[in-house]
Amino acid sequence: MWRGMVKIKYLKLWWGIMVCGLSLGLFVACGANVPTPPAKSLRTWLLVKAPATPLPLNKPVTVKSRTEDAMGVSHVELYAVQLPDGESGLLLNSEAAAGHPPSFTSSLTFIPTMKGHYMIKVVGYNKQGQSAESEYIDFDVE
Repeated sequence: MWRGMVKIKYLKLWWGIMVCGLSLGLFVACGANVPTPPAKSLRTWLLVKAPATPLPLNKPVTVKSRTEDAMGVSHVELYAVQLPDGESGLLLNSEAAAGHPPSFTSSLTFIPTMKGHYMIKVVGYNKQGQSAESEYIDFDVE
């Protein structure tokens, strides 16, 4: 009789271990099928610093930037985040990246026509239309 009870105990223990193992296996297998988002490879950054002194009115300002994306860079755009008159979001200039290179350095120029405080940024785009913004840079014009 004791032998039968011991067999039943071991059989229950064995089934418990099997059920836990199968449950864990299903949990891990289901988790493995969940897609993880790809790391963002599209990056844009400025290659210039804010000037220490005010810039002259009606003189060209060149903003250099670099955009990288493994799938290829399509173009970059220079935007006014803030203009002296309060306007914002104004496209100042753009440049296409011929051949969709994985790395593109641009030199975008604009002419400040108002005295006051400016804040600008560069936005780079890849072939899929995704974008990455640079940090803002601000300066004064006199």
